[in-house]
Amino acid sequence: MKILAALCFALASSGALAQHSHGVGQLGIVVENDRLTLLLEIPQHDLVGFERAAKTAREQVTVQATLEKLGQPERLFTPAAAGQCVLAEKSITAPLLTGGQATGGHGDVEARYVYRCVQPAALNELRTSVNKEFPRLRALTVSFAGAKGQKAGRLDAKNPVFAW
Repeated sequence: MKILAALCFALASSGALAQHSHGVGQLGIVVENDRLTLLLEIPQHDLVGFERAAKTAREQVTVQATLEKLGQPERLFTPAAAGQCVLAEKSITAPLLTGGQATGGHGDVEARYVYRCVQPAALNELRTSVNKEFPRLRALTVSFAGAKGQKAGRLDAKNPVFAW
């Protein structure tokens, strides 16, 4: 948990997760012991096309489809097979999509996925299809922390693999 806490602190201090820029999401990757934790934050607009509560039946359908995609991280992320990782936990915070209030005037969606890995030392990359599932999202800014050190990068449709 020390590495996860350090990454969360670093992201919060740098404003990486607090920054709201349409078209760009944030992804924190933490490998600690046998755990792979992914912290994803995306502007709501990039997921559903609006930044407020759904008003129409069509918008409600879009919201439900988005929440279903976010609830199936296997559609969004593929850890290196050699790590033998299995999803253990997931949580999604989407205030405007679930009837809550936006913070700071913006609607961001946050997701946290925790995997347990049989061979964490063999875990050396993560493939994402977030851009494919949510085409309004141009890129993910990535921050990584683990036993192998820290690293930053950017993922997009042409570069969907982050290696460490």
